[in-house]
Amino acid sequence: MRHQTEPSLLRRLSVISVIMLLLLLLSCERKTQVTLTGGNPPTFILSGSGRLGELIVFAPEQERISNPFDKTYALWEIAAEKEGESGASLVEDLKTITYGVVPKGYKQVKPETGVVQPLTEGKRYGYWFVTVNAPHAGGYFEIQNGKAISVSGS
Repeated sequence: MRHQTEPSLLRRLSVISVIMLLLLLLSCERKTQVTLTGGNPPTFILSGSGRLGELIVFAPEQERISNPFDKTYALWEIAAEKEGESGASLVEDLKTITYGVVPKGYKQVKPETGVVQPLTEGKRYGYWFVTVNAPHAGGYFEIQNGKAISVSGS
C-alpha cells in the first residue's frame, strides 16, 4: 500500500511544482524593448510587460548634460493623460509610436502646442521610455539615408 501512495504523492507534488513555476514565470516583469523602423519621422516598435508613463525624444545637445532627468533639450514629450498606473497604457497594447503622433490616452507635453520639430539627417537623437512595472528603455538613433537607425550613444 505504501508503494502505491508514494508515486501518487510524488506525481501530485510534481504537477503542483510545475504549475507554481509557470505562474511565477508568467508574473515576471519583461524589460521594455524598443526597435526603430521607418524613416523621418521614425516609428518605435515596443514590447515588454510594463505600462508607458511617458516618452521623451531628446535633441543631440542633450548629451552635453550630465543629469539624465534634465529635459532642457527635450524635442518631444508625451505623458499619460491620467496620472498613476491605471492611466498608462500597456506597452504591448500600444505596439508602436511614431515621432510626433500622440497615441490615444496620452497628451503632448513638449512642445506645449503645435507640431514637433523635424529631425535632421545625420544627427544623433536620444529617446527615453519611462515605464511602470518594468524597467525603462532608452537609446539613440539617427536618420541615415531617409531611414531611422539605432546607434550607440554616450
